[in-house]
Amino acid sequence: MIEASECFVAPVSMAAEGAMTLVLPRSVYERQCLVIMRDGKPTIICLDEDAGAGAFFSFQSDEDDNWQGVHIPNVRIELDVSGLCDAQNQSIPVGTMVRTEDKLTLRVKKEGNYQALGSVTLLEGLPNCAPRQNAYFLKWQIVLGEGSEKRVLHMVDVTPKPA
Repeated sequence: MIEASECFVAPVSMAAEGAMTLVLPRSVYERQCLVIMRDGKPTIICLDEDAGAGAFFSFQSDEDDNWQGVHIPNVRIELDVSGLCDAQNQSIPVGTMVRTEDKLTLRVKKEGNYQALGSVTLLEGLPNCAPRQNAYFLKWQIVLGEGSEKRVLHMVDVTPKPA
């Protein structure tokens, strides 16, 4: 549950600068997405299946009012240590959170080519990892609030299924 004061309805171009915003769909024509606003431009990461592009398709938008929904600003990412791996000699699935350097990034499919993989920086200025060291989290969640007020809004598990 969220309080009425914790959300508003708008296009993604109205997301808060420097904060992560979860956008929830109101109909089958809208998509659940995570929005990162940097330099006045939203980077949109689809969290659900999007007309063939699939989950974790990401693109940067200018003044796109076609993407809209219920905004829940100031969400946080929590990493699930039960989904921790070092990814040695493995492919990294899209939707994996990567903790490296002073950043938390998300492995995504890139705009314009659903087959090209890349990453989106979600957080910067974190404590530095040792050089050339990183950790991959296959399980994570989007939360709002802290302590006893914390609510889990979306859970992700991209653990590869056994063949």
